[in-house]
Amino acid sequence: MRIDILGCDGSRGIGYRPLCLRLNEHVLIDAGTVAGRLPDEAILSLTDIFFTHCHFDHIADLPFLFETYFGRWPKPLTLHGIEHTLNALKENIFNNVIWPDFAVLPTPEKGQFTTASITPNTTYELADGLKLTPIQVHHTVPTVGYLIEQGDRAVLLSGDTGATDEIWEIANRTPNLKAVLVDCSFAEAETWLADISGHHSTSSVVGELQKLKADCDVYLWHAKVGTAPLLKKETENLQHAGKPVKWLRDFAVLEF
Repeated sequence: MRIDILGCDGSRGIGYRPLCLRLNEHVLIDAGTVAGRLPDEAILSLTDIFFTHCHFDHIADLPFLFETYFGRWPKPLTLHGIEHTLNALKENIFNNVIWPDFAVLPTPEKGQFTTASITPNTTYELADGLKLTPIQVHHTVPTVGYLIEQGDRAVLLSGDTGATDEIWEIANRTPNLKAVLVDCSFAEAETWLADISGHHSTSSVVGELQKLKADCDVYLWHAKVGTAPLLKKETENLQHAGKPVKWLRDFAVLEF
């Protein structure tokens, strides 16, 4: 399993790129950062995008994908999301006001994308044996994380979330878990802001990781613009299963 880290921050600015993970070259999780990170041939080889939720930092590059590559996709891209996310994209982005409805352009029969509704705790298997299972987490809008599996390897993405339980219960009963990617958006002094916005701070994530019993690597992500140095300093001694907790933004690729 190969995961390209196209972006993993909580906002966009110099040196900061919103979340987009490429799985095995053809699948994305979220679309915060796609343009400018992949060459044309790689973008046109994409087949599916699985969304965690509808917040703008997770969909930011999606409108430009369909404008820039209009009419060039070998077949329509499939957008997977829970109903709330798909409805938000239709009603607020691809509504012919903010942006054209590329699902029906140039014609309803030849649109640039189709949509597929997903349900938490249901596993979706793709052609190359990659499996994604959405898991509901705790955020300000309906949001899922994902258990990503291929062969005898699994990785867990928390999605944007504050304190939650089900995703850790699933992690702890996944015997082949290699890594967990966990939201850590704010410094300790802004734990109050993390609490009300459905995220973790460098303080609250310590308690959250105590729920994780699996012996696996842990990567933190979702730093806001300009905050990465402070967040790294506040977590420099954080460990899980006797190993240092790392920051995902320090990696271009993860391979398992």
